[in-house]
Amino acid sequence: MKRHLIFFLAALAPCLCCPVRALAENVHEDLERIRGAAEAYALDVAATLAPASAAVEVTASHLDSRLRLPACTGALDAFRTTGQTGMPSSVGVRCTGITPWSIHVPIKVEVIVDVVVLTAPGLRGSPVRPEQLSLEPRDVASMIRGYYTEIADAEGMVLRRQAPPGTVLDPTLLEPELVVRRGQQVKLEAGSGPVAVSIQGEALADAARGQRVRVRNTASQVVVEGLVTDSGQVVVSP
Repeated sequence: MKRHLIFFLAALAPCLCCPVRALAENVHEDLERIRGAAEAYALDVAATLAPASAAVEVTASHLDSRLRLPACTGALDAFRTTGQTGMPSSVGVRCTGITPWSIHVPIKVEVIVDVVVLTAPGLRGSPVRPEQLSLEPRDVASMIRGYYTEIADAEGMVLRRQAPPGTVLDPTLLEPELVVRRGQQVKLEAGSGPVAVSIQGEALADAARGQRVRVRNTASQVVVEGLVTDSGQVVVSP
């Protein structure tokens, strides 16, 4: 009888250990589950900030395999890091279950957009021409100075400094081409049709096409303000 009992307990022992072993395997949170929650949240944030035509890709950093967090009994909650604006560089993930915890996961966001790029060397002060430009895909997630997505937006602008081929054009690199200079003699036009008047004047400031500039009437010395046209004339509106 005693020998049969020993055999019975020996056969039962592995089964008694099974629940304990399974429980031990689930006491720590799955690190990939944490990464997945962080990536899903960051993708939602990035998609709302990126241009509609952009391709957005989000990658969460791999967490240290030695990290041991209690297994969360409910859903993981992802949240924005306090004080962080723009594209997320990290995402917080927390568990509000029986054993609460919180962790910040570093995030890399890529936002690929076709932007205006120089295809030939550009000299300081030289106008940008269409043949010098192309649209190429670039990651704009960290381009805080901005960028152009239409060649027409950069065409005719002037480079503030020398730029090599491959340079992504941005508003800090370009400025409008001046067509009127301070002290320059310009033609003032007022009215339209049979009552149009054209007189000579002196520009009192530099101005690009489409900008307003003050001009002194050479004959009367009266100062008026008008809009600079492509030809360098100044049109005075009534």
